[in-house]
Amino acid sequence: MTAADYTPSDVTALVKQWVKQARADAKAAGDRPMYYSGLSDTKRSKLYRESEYWHALASGGLLELCVQPRPTAANLAAMRTHLAESCERLHAMMNTRGDMLPEGTRDQVAVIEQRIGMSLDVVERAGEGWGREADAAWLELMRWATCISPARYDRFRGPRGEWEPDGWRAFSNLI
Repeated sequence: MTAADYTPSDVTALVKQWVKQARADAKAAGDRPMYYSGLSDTKRSKLYRESEYWHALASGGLLELCVQPRPTAANLAAMRTHLAESCERLHAMMNTRGDMLPEGTRDQVAVIEQRIGMSLDVVERAGEGWGREADAAWLELMRWATCISPARYDRFRGPRGEWEPDGWRAFSNLI
């Protein structure tokens, strides 16, 4: 079952199934049975939230939110291009300012480029053996792509880059 496989009617059906079971248990215990139509809005909404939670868990929706999406080959190629253009833009901006930059700026840019290169190397060599090291390297690349992007200096954040894997925005909203 995937996130697209369940519908609101599935959520409602599960809630009604739970209420039906609770009614049968109450009858068996000699208590007053509760009917679905007699549930308060508070109890009903609590059951709906729980049912939606279980459906999201069963469909892999929670996994999509908590595990960063794996990049495709196209994402990786776009990331490489984006980072190369961004670093080129940083160098152009530094050259425009000449010697009027804070001390250590050029050293930090060199360190950034080195880290980007190492992370790209880890991600490109991961292939099917993708693991935590590749996850961490990709996360670092995603952060560098945002931090050194020319769009960062514009007044608005640019559109989603081709280097962002599907599901990245949902995952990144949690971090």
